[in-house]
Amino acid sequence: MAAACLASAVTLQEKKRSQEGCLSLATALDLLRAELSSGAVPLSLGIERACAHAGGIGKELLCAVYAGLRDLGEQSFDEIWDKALAGTDPRLAENSEHELQKLGSVLGRFDLETQLRALDACSSLLRRQWERQRNAYPEERRVWIGLTTGLGALLVILLY
Repeated sequence: MAAACLASAVTLQEKKRSQEGCLSLATALDLLRAELSSGAVPLSLGIERACAHAGGIGKELLCAVYAGLRDLGEQSFDEIWDKALAGTDPRLAENSEHELQKLGSVLGRFDLETQLRALDACSSLLRRQWERQRNAYPEERRVWIGLTTGLGALLVILLY
């Protein structure tokens, strides 16, 4: 029974972490977009400023990218982005993770409008994933709690 409860708690905690990661990344990308949208800020400064104001896993990603910029030249920007993304482990849905990886190949490489559209698309996708997870969480929580309660009751019956 304790093992079932523990498994339930771990599963629910992972789902909550994934939710928070989606929102944190979307917010960090929105901050980066806001920094870059004026057109007067270079990408490195935009990343640094967004990193300073972001939180959670979004902050981890942007700060890791900013730290990796010292290796720019030895590594391409998208390699730095991928390395930073791999180090944050946001536990995203496959399509969101793919879109976030693609973003690294757009930033700093294309014109400003293309970069802003890519940031918008990725942020929107992450927010939609967050919304789906947020709406599904109460039902999943009830299912897990019911499942562990049922397993516990079954165990009590079997051991009695």
